[in-house]
Amino acid sequence: MDVPAARHRVTAARGRISRIEVENFKSYKGQHVIGPFKTFTSVIGPNGSGKSNLMDAISFVLGVRSAQLRGTTFKDLIYTVDLADASENRRSARVTLTYEPEGEPEVDFSRVIEQSGATHYQIDGERMTVDNYNDRLKSYGILVKARNFLVYQGDIEAVAQKTPKELTMLIEQISGSDELAEKYSMCEEAKSRTEDEAHTSFTKKKALMTQRKQMKEQKEEAEKHLALLERHKQMRVEATLFKLYHIDADIERVRDSIKNTREVRDEHVAATAASTTQYDTKKKEKMEKDKLHMTLARKIETMNKKISTHAPRLNQIKEEQTRVRKKLELGQAKLAKSKRDASEQAKEIATMEQHLARIDDAEALFDQEQERRLNQDSKFELTPEQLTEYNTKKMEAGAATVTLKTERDQLVSQLSTDEEAVTRLSSKVSELQSRLSFLEEQEERETDRLATMNQTETVNMGELQKIEKKLKDVAEEKRTVRSRQELLKGKIEALNAKLREAKADRKQNEREAKSMEAIASMKRLFGPSVHGRLTELIKVSQKKYELAVITVLGREADAVVVDDAKTAKNCIQYLKEQRIPSMQFIPLKEIKVQAINERLRHLGGSARLVVDILQFDKSRERAILFACGDTVVCDSHAEAKKLAFGGAQRIKCVSLDGTLVDKSGRLTGGSSAGLTEKANRFSRADVESTRQEKVKLEDELAKMKSLTTLMLEEQQIITEKTTIEKDTQFLQADMKALKGKLDKLVRDKDVIVKSLEELNPSLEKSKKASEEGSAKVAALDEKIHAIVDEIYASFVKKLKIANIRVYENEHLMRKQKQAEEKAKFSSQRSKWREQLNYEKSRDTTGPVKTNEGMIARYQAELAELETSVSTAAKDLDETKAKLAEMATEHQQAKAQAKALESELTVLRTHSAQALEETARLEKQISSHENAIVAQLENRREIVLGASMEQLVLPRALALGAGGDQDAMEVDAEPSTTDANVVLDYSNLSSDLKTIGKDQRPAKENELRIEIEQNALELQKIEPNMKALEQYEQIKEKERLQTLELEAAKDRVKEATDAFEEVRTLRRSIFLEAFQHMADSIDVLYKELTRSSSHPLGGQAYLSLENNENPFLHGVNFTAMPPTKRFREMDQLSGGEKTIASIALLFSIHSYRSAPFFVLDEVDAALDKVNVEKLAAFMAARSHGKNGKNGTQSIVISLKDYFYDKADALIGVTRDVSQACSKVLTFDLTRYD
Repeated sequence: MDVPAARHRVTAARGRISRIEVENFKSYKGQHVIGPFKTFTSVIGPNGSGKSNLMDAISFVLGVRSAQLRGTTFKDLIYTVDLADASENRRSARVTLTYEPEGEPEVDFSRVIEQSGATHYQIDGERMTVDNYNDRLKSYGILVKARNFLVYQGDIEAVAQKTPKELTMLIEQISGSDELAEKYSMCEEAKSRTEDEAHTSFTKKKALMTQRKQMKEQKEEAEKHLALLERHKQMRVEATLFKLYHIDADIERVRDSIKNTREVRDEHVAATAASTTQYDTKKKEKMEKDKLHMTLARKIETMNKKISTHAPRLNQIKEEQTRVRKKLELGQAKLAKSKRDASEQAKEIATMEQHLARIDDAEALFDQEQERRLNQDSKFELTPEQLTEYNTKKMEAGAATVTLKTERDQLVSQLSTDEEAVTRLSSKVSELQSRLSFLEEQEERETDRLATMNQTETVNMGELQKIEKKLKDVAEEKRTVRSRQELLKGKIEALNAKLREAKADRKQNEREAKSMEAIASMKRLFGPSVHGRLTELIKVSQKKYELAVITVLGREADAVVVDDAKTAKNCIQYLKEQRIPSMQFIPLKEIKVQAINERLRHLGGSARLVVDILQFDKSRERAILFACGDTVVCDSHAEAKKLAFGGAQRIKCVSLDGTLVDKSGRLTGGSSAGLTEKANRFSRADVESTRQEKVKLEDELAKMKSLTTLMLEEQQIITEKTTIEKDTQFLQADMKALKGKLDKLVRDKDVIVKSLEELNPSLEKSKKASEEGSAKVAALDEKIHAIVDEIYASFVKKLKIANIRVYENEHLMRKQKQAEEKAKFSSQRSKWREQLNYEKSRDTTGPVKTNEGMIARYQAELAELETSVSTAAKDLDETKAKLAEMATEHQQAKAQAKALESELTVLRTHSAQALEETARLEKQISSHENAIVAQLENRREIVLGASMEQLVLPRALALGAGGDQDAMEVDAEPSTTDANVVLDYSNLSSDLKTIGKDQRPAKENELRIEIEQNALELQKIEPNMKALEQYEQIKEKERLQTLELEAAKDRVKEATDAFEEVRTLRRSIFLEAFQHMADSIDVLYKELTRSSSHPLGGQAYLSLENNENPFLHGVNFTAMPPTKRFREMDQLSGGEKTIASIALLFSIHSYRSAPFFVLDEVDAALDKVNVEKLAAFMAARSHGKNGKNGTQSIVISLKDYFYDKADALIGVTRDVSQACSKVLTFDLTRYD
């Protein structure tokens, strides 16, 4: 969590208000400079003079709002006498506070009211935003929001009247904990909301538990109902088998040989053969065109490879050309820079030599001037008598002070030696410091240059990373395209091989052709309701499973899948009308299928469900399940037998060789020619899709981006990368040289710093010796002066001068000034000579020659590269022209092949029409066969009815391998369809089998009655069949609700933790401020109430109404004046309240202390004694007594026994003539 800025206590920066400048602010007309302000300044003046306006000026410039400045708008703060005067309405106002930070330059804070009434802020004359302005104030410990530097008139009384809750709000504002109030409320609300959500979630879970118990009872009742329903199905199966058994016993299977005339059909067969011959001729022509198309494609590929070889070479030469051109440009830039450096060096040397010449000329003029002055007469003109008297006195004084002068001369000699050492060492230090400054400036320039180079290097490295990514992407795309092209070519070749192999299987037998044509016709007639043969609708995942799948499908392999029974009946009617052999149909809506036993998917070994190795459309899943059921396929016959017989539950299994083991344990199958032929149907069904897939792959291959284009793109990117890498290498070389130069500058600086460290102790020692010698000489001079003054007393009286030294020292002062000026000339000369020597030491002509030679080499190399580019571009253009010619021939061959393909399509259509006519003739032949199946109609209807009612009739495998469920019977021969499916009657009782023909109707009626009675019993139960599914749904809902409850608990914990974190932070911020105030208020109150009669002073303390959440409750402030018992704050006298409030305000100020404190008439309610105590307290606080740092205090007061303790007075009075306030300043420190 972010801690507010107020969390950290702001420490007052040491500093003070120097002065305040107001212009047209409130009662101050024009410009007024108020100050300087001392450490403890008191503002005095009569009521109405404008003292509080000075307080408002300080508040205004420090960012306080206009509402707190006794004005509605900022225009109210502009000085105005006559509102009707238009010139006064155009006035603006300004207040500037000059703040003097300790050890730093002064800072001018200004706030301006424009004519429009808007305000803006300035710092040192530069316009600032409010935030920047407040941040600068805050850096000096001045907090505008907390107002930690102002106490307005009336604030004392307001503090004394604050309730505990208001005191809490004040401490929150001062400490900054109020910034967390909004977040505290949000977290508290979130905590309450998440707790409510958790309770709601718990209630829902209890309700679901109750519902689950009720649903469990309904589920058990539904399971009982299912058991009775199964019994009902078994009774119906028994009745159906009874009918079918006796129908099969009565049927006579008679097969008559049918002789059909085939003359017409043979004619159509001959026509079909002629069409086939024409088709083969056209196909041969197309193959020749395809061959030409492929030959041209290979040649084009060869030309592309040649281009891909020439293009990179051309790009490589262009890249080298670009690189050399950039190197040439860089060399030219370096040459220009070297020439500029040499020119600038020459200018610098000339300038420095001019400076040295000017210094020499100035020194010569100075010497001439000094010599002229020496020749002039002194301002004191002595008469001969005075000169004689002066000489006499001088001899007398010389005799009287000879001993002292001898001693003084010795000291002066030593002092001169020490001063010369000081001068010499100071000059050396000055020279070294000048050299150090010069090196630091040069280091700064070179550092900035290095930073610019680093930035350029960073940009280059970023560009390199982008280019690397782009290069990687192009390389990846090239690998992908190459891989994809190779993959597509491989697939196309494989498909071509597959189509070539499929040619041998194209000739289908006549019966298969009839069936296929009939199915196609039904698709055209009945649209998407007819899906097609079952074997055409599925795809076996692996070829090894094809024989096993055909074995499992059995007779359903030829079945036609339709949407519903209505479509099936329409198809049957169509077959009858067209005299087409009967077919078996599977209606998707009416068939009943059982769910797959999921346990069979986890048997292990090679065992897999047959439906899992098939690929089919999801919409036809019911037909696949109907045909395959839960049959399992295994790799070996042994594994199939083990699975079929090894477990408690029998499993229907099939092995890869076509051996089938049904649930009754009977084995059938093994590979045979018939099954193998059926298995090949999967391949035949895929021929058309294979051809379409081949066309699709060829189109994709033609549309793909060529490898040549990708290689050219890659080469261009590599060229760009190489260029940037070269530039970066040159840049890094320059950076390395620049770093070496910077290292040398640092080493030179270190040598100078070390020299200064060695010279400074010697200089200090010489200075100390010089100062001690000067002191001794001064002491001897005082003794000598006393003796000389006594001797010259009468003489100097005549001359009306203070003493004889006034006359004698004129010459000495001139010599001293001359020495100082000479020292300045020497210092300046040393500085410029040092810089001149450094400039002359720099070699700037060598780089010019080096760069000129390098440019010549690059220009020659660039000319050679331009010739190479021209030659390579010409070769590439010629190759591209040849490629364009081949591409045209390639497109023509492709168009011709496409035209031949159209002709072949027409021929295929004619052939199909001939086959259709042949099939029509076959229908006429097969119409005579309908009479054979008339006896099967009754049986077919019973089997169809059983299938529609989802009755599972047991089958035998005597006539073929079929599934364990029946399909719909349609007019068909017994050997080819399920119309005469062989049923297993072994479970039918012998009584039902042996019953006589006359007794059958009665028995059928008896079985029917039993079935109806069982149905009535089922109707009475009426269970909730949805309970089976709803029970699991409720269990899932209960599980999800449990997860939701746990998530709700986590949200409660998260919200509680967030709330506690905010609460703890807010409490710690509040308590930090409170504890500081509580610790300091008693000390401050004691200091304010302490006296000689009460040396201990009074007591004051703060207490919390609630320690856990103090910011939500009140803070009690208690003050007990000396010798007084405990009383509530409102029971204290006015002066006692004032003292207590002042102590509280100063304790607040000590927590968020500013460098100054401005108070407006805080002593108004105090008597003389308390005013004097307050004045002494303010003086001690301002001057930092008692071991504390001082704080500048500015106090507006009307009481002389308060402001007489101040360091300075600011007097404010009214200028009646100008109708404004004016200011007077008086410094009291001169009278300390």
